[in-house]
Amino acid sequence: MSSAQIRHLEEMDNGGPLDIKIEKTFVPAKCPIQSKRLDFITFHYKVFTEDNKKVFQTYGTGPVTIQLGTGMIMPGLDKGLKGMCAEELRKIRVPFRMSRKSKSKVWKNIPNDENWLIFNIEMVEIKSYSPESQFKFLDLNEDGKLTNQEVQDFQQKMKKEFGKTWKNEDIDNVSAANYYIKYFDGNGDGNVTESEWLKTMDRDQKLMNESKTKEKGRKRDPGIGWILDFDNDGIVSYKENDEADEKFEAGPQILPTESKDEL
Repeated sequence: MSSAQIRHLEEMDNGGPLDIKIEKTFVPAKCPIQSKRLDFITFHYKVFTEDNKKVFQTYGTGPVTIQLGTGMIMPGLDKGLKGMCAEELRKIRVPFRMSRKSKSKVWKNIPNDENWLIFNIEMVEIKSYSPESQFKFLDLNEDGKLTNQEVQDFQQKMKKEFGKTWKNEDIDNVSAANYYIKYFDGNGDGNVTESEWLKTMDRDQKLMNESKTKEKGRKRDPGIGWILDFDNDGIVSYKENDEADEKFEAGPQILPTESKDEL
């Protein structure tokens, strides 16, 4: 490989010439909050190919709602949607290396074979992340509790609508749901109430705050993927991901009724 080719690859990896490009076409005078990782955002978009050919638009079909930074959208667009205000208009150019995504209900009309995709974005609404809002996002039937079937249904919804699946292909939704319920179910009745869920999340967050880890991987996802961080250091390591299917079958080592002193 020539030095020019090596330099080109290094530039790509460091966000060089093939990074996203953002043009702010309208920013409202008042911007009480800006979108950030884990926020729930709702937006309209039109997508064009590099030759300015329109591929798809959500106007008239209803906006899209996603949670930023959780794998529900292609990485380039996810990056470009951060730091936006409600009602802001933005043009985001996404290079091919950052526009790969699984075919799904929401993204099925976006091509995978273009060098650049251009998104015209209209931000409709931004809801800041909180543990309470995360629980409501998971609670599909809005009855204040999570059941085993509901956790399975949530996984199916993420796959069907957004193409989001487990990175470890040996994980099945049933074993993941079984593990998830046991992990959060404080009284052992087979359901997870909001108070049980919040108590376990608070316990884990305290452990994460105390962690001095230098482990490499990806940041912990507060959705179903929360259970992948088996050592509660805030990072899902490559090893944790690779061993997840076996650990899910074995069941949680830390039960929701245990306190930090019992670990």
